[in-house]
Amino acid sequence: MSNITTSGELREYLCAAISGVVNGTLDPDKARNITKLASQINKSFNSDVKIAKVLMESGKLAGELGKTPIKNTKGISE
Repeated sequence: MSNITTSGELREYLCAAISGVVNGTLDPDKARNITKLASQINKSFNSDVKIAKVLMESGKLAGELGKTPIKNTKGISE
């Protein structure tokens, strides 16, 4: 799988990595690094979901998941 674009594809990729460790075709350290990166992706997705929930609860339209701006906004990082 060269381009992971959905959470289901990410899970599929991680399951393949687990299988690779079990059958000896993937180094456990490499699998550990893959898992750490996948965890960061999941945390980022969870943040988008939480932001959308807060916006919707306050009566605002939530943006598209995965499109949350990350640039510094005046006042936030000061």
